[in-house]
Amino acid sequence: MHGPDLTNNLFGVLNRFRQEAIALVSDIEGMFHQVKVDPKDYDALRFLWWQDGDLTQQPVEYRMVVHLFGSTSLPSCASFCLRKTALDNTGDFGHQVIDTVLKNFYVDDCLKTVSSKAVAVKLRIDLCHLLS
Repeated sequence: MHGPDLTNNLFGVLNRFRQEAIALVSDIEGMFHQVKVDPKDYDALRFLWWQDGDLTQQPVEYRMVVHLFGSTSLPSCASFCLRKTALDNTGDFGHQVIDTVLKNFYVDDCLKTVSSKAVAVKLRIDLCHLLS
């Protein structure tokens, strides 16, 4: 069973990237390891680990507290977190910042063009504040 696809359309992100003269490209460092799992779901993400790779020893049981890298749900979970962060902060940031998060991110990568260097610098600063 699949849930909703919350990831922006890559074609749309790339097409919007061609609209203005100054390019702003970014990647949210460590994004996937910042997407936390609800504590009530920790037990669903258990895994076993053998110390030093020694399979003759008893395995140690661990639980994931962040989403599993490589899982099919992770891009949608990351996109949901970005969108929720933007929508929860509409009163604190300008329309361009919120709109950039909602329309110009493909998972954790931002591709945005603006009309001037000054606008690019301000947008970068505001995006860093919003997403930090």
